[in-house]
Amino acid sequence: MNAKHVVQTCILSKRYEHLWKHIPTLILQASTFPTLKQFSKFVFKILILHDTSTALLALDLHRPGSIEAYLLQKILKYVCSHNTLELGISVCADSALIFSYVSSCQFLTSLKLSVYPKGRYDNEKTVFPKSLNLSVLTNLVLMSFAFSSDGNDYAEPFSAFGRLNSLVIRECTVKDARILNILSETLVNFAMHNKSSAFAKIELSAPSLCTFTFTGIPYQKICGSGFSSVKRVNITADPHLHWGDPPTVLLSWLQGLVNVNSLTFSSTTLQVHWHVPRL
Repeated sequence: MNAKHVVQTCILSKRYEHLWKHIPTLILQASTFPTLKQFSKFVFKILILHDTSTALLALDLHRPGSIEAYLLQKILKYVCSHNTLELGISVCADSALIFSYVSSCQFLTSLKLSVYPKGRYDNEKTVFPKSLNLSVLTNLVLMSFAFSSDGNDYAEPFSAFGRLNSLVIRECTVKDARILNILSETLVNFAMHNKSSAFAKIELSAPSLCTFTFTGIPYQKICGSGFSSVKRVNITADPHLHWGDPPTVLLSWLQGLVNVNSLTFSSTTLQVHWHVPRL
C-alpha cells in the first residue's frame, strides 16, 4: 500500500495504532498530497517514527517534479543505513547526489531509476555512470538514461553487475557512440522500449538469455551470441513510423532468433512486416 494509506489504517482499531511503524516497504508518492510541503512533512515524520528494529526491505519514491535536495538526501541516507534490498526512484533531481548514495548501497538486489535533470530540455537525458558497481544486484530498470562510451564506438554500462538477472531499459540511448554492448553471463530476461534511432546496433553477449521483450520502433540491429539463445520472444512494434529501415530490421531479428520456442507478436507488429519488400 501507499505509505499515506498505511498510516491511515491506525484509525481502524487500537491494535493498528502503531502497526504502520513496522512495515517493511515504504511507497512514497507525492501525487497523494495536495502540496509538496505536506509531502515533505509526511516523509520526514514517517522516517523518524518508523521502527528502527524493523528491516526496510524496499522503498519506492515517486515525485514527478523537482524534489528538495535535503529531503532526497534524508531518504537516501535512510535507505543506505537500513541495508535496503529494493530501491525505486522517480524524480527530477541532481543525479550525482542519487548515484553517490546508491553506489554505497551494497545490499541492493533491485534498482529502478527514472531521474531527470532540473531544467532539462525535452531530449536531454541523465548520463548513467560507468563506475556504478553493485555486486549483488539482480534486477535493473532504467528509464530515459544515456550510456556513454570510453572513447570507442560502443558503450558497455552493465558489465560490472556480476549477478544481473533481469534488465529493462526504456527510452534510453547511447552518447557519442553507435553501439550498445550488453555483456552479462547471468542475464536471463531483457526488455527494451525504444523509439529512437540515435544509435545503430546492440551487441548482446549474454549466453544465459532466455526472454526478450520489445515495444516501440525497431531501429537497432541486434546481434551476438545472446540473441541466438533466446527461447521466448514478445514484440509489440509501433506501426506509426516512417517506413524505411524498421521493417527490415525487424525481419533480421527474426532471422537471428533461431532457437525460439515461444513467439508472441502484436497485430501492429504484423502490420510493420507487411512493409518488408517481397516478404
